[in-house]
Amino acid sequence: MNDPQPLPRKVPDYMRKRGGLWYWTGAMVMIAFFYEAITGLILFLYYQPSNAYTSTEGVLNLAYGSVILTTHLYGAYIMIALVYIHLLRNLFVGAYKKPREMQWLTGIVLLVLTVAVSYFGYSLTGDVLSSDATDVARGIASGFPVIGSYLRSIFLGNGTDISLFTRFEGWHIIIAALIGITFAVHFFLAEYNTIMPEPNKVGYEVPAIDKEDETYKPWYPYNLLYMTQIGLFTLSLIFLIPSILGALPSVPALFSPFPQVSATSPLASQVPPYPPWFLLFIYKELDFGISATIGPFWATVLFTGLPLIYLLLIPYIDRSSTLKATKRPLMISTGIIGILYLVGLSVWGATSPGVPVSNVVGLLFFVVPLAVIIPLVYFISKKIESGKVRATNAWKIYVMISFSGFVSVLTGLTIYAAVRIGAIFYTTAAIFLLAVLGVSITTLYGTIYGIRKSEEPKRLSGKGYVIFGGIYGFLAIAIVSMISIIPPTTTLNQSLYGIGMGLLFLIASAYIAIYRSHEYNE
Repeated sequence: MNDPQPLPRKVPDYMRKRGGLWYWTGAMVMIAFFYEAITGLILFLYYQPSNAYTSTEGVLNLAYGSVILTTHLYGAYIMIALVYIHLLRNLFVGAYKKPREMQWLTGIVLLVLTVAVSYFGYSLTGDVLSSDATDVARGIASGFPVIGSYLRSIFLGNGTDISLFTRFEGWHIIIAALIGITFAVHFFLAEYNTIMPEPNKVGYEVPAIDKEDETYKPWYPYNLLYMTQIGLFTLSLIFLIPSILGALPSVPALFSPFPQVSATSPLASQVPPYPPWFLLFIYKELDFGISATIGPFWATVLFTGLPLIYLLLIPYIDRSSTLKATKRPLMISTGIIGILYLVGLSVWGATSPGVPVSNVVGLLFFVVPLAVIIPLVYFISKKIESGKVRATNAWKIYVMISFSGFVSVLTGLTIYAAVRIGAIFYTTAAIFLLAVLGVSITTLYGTIYGIRKSEEPKRLSGKGYVIFGGIYGFLAIAIVSMISIIPPTTTLNQSLYGIGMGLLFLIASAYIAIYRSHEYNE
């Protein structure tokens, strides 16, 4: 399909410049997965299926055990989020089209495996949230026709705790291995099919094959440095988010990086019955009136199985030869609607766990986005095609519409929670989300009407490089000096250590960025 090239392939300069991060979301998933594999092996040495909760809590008492446990949890969370972002980006740019059909299918398989491995890992703690998630899985498995009891035994054991957690540990490791194998296949297909080039580079026509030319630079040092930069940035997120949450005096159970109370504790009844946040949408769907009628298994098939089948069939539904987002309004619409459904159901499940939903309300939830988004996308697509709206990459407009819609739903529900519950956490979150919503709407307006124009980055001067490099170096030395004397005796101290490590990764990433700007004008 292309002239044989050494692996890994060279990539064009625009993949490393402003906005180039969109092309590397898959690489960020890979980095998060490698971190999960390393920390998972460490945790495996201390985990005891016969004493799941106590052995998990015991890790917190080890030197830096809290850092490993919490970053392993949030590394999985970040990996799930990146898989969704990677998939949606490819949907918007048409990366599922010829010749990348199999590449898309393996990506969907990776999404399912990532959610599955995270579920089994999340349930290994043995806390009350693990128990709630297990109960939901038990109800779904039991409803499987004919072989439901066998599936429940295979995945959830024979009813004893040691059998349950042995199964969870085994499946967690097996699925992690399957992710590694599937990722290798996915990476091979990505190299074989070449990178997905900018649509305008191939005239917005399929098959979109990248053709290397004399302007392409070698992998070393250009791409290697950029990969290192985004790798360090990914690690900074994995360390910073759980460590900051761990240092706060109070965090909602859904986002706490630490295990909750034991399922057998008298305090367990005080913890809301949450499953993992990445399965909240399934959990909320089971509250719908129709779910009570058809049972949890068929409800899961209806609300989760059918969308997965649709995702698998997308390359064969959209057989057009164009990559223009404006000429694929139906596919773009379903992507935006899918985001709103996923986010809306998840936030709904977080704010109203276990509260029944009438069929009328449920129907409105699914119909209103359809009635709004599809005409809106068709309208914008028509305006862009007619030239009345200027847009170099229309898919970025649709991404901003999705993001603005997501933030709008999240803001509205957070304001409702702030008014109803009155907790400072929700009030602060609402203020922050209102600011984000304002910025996203302003950015969307500017993107549509061409107010903001991208400019070529300017090379960082030698003086600027020395100044910024010196500042970063001073900050790094100061952080190392502070965290090196923090005794890992309490979870708060370990959280502070994790924050310091996250900042070091962030500074290292920023330093590489200014080095690339100074040396290569990237």
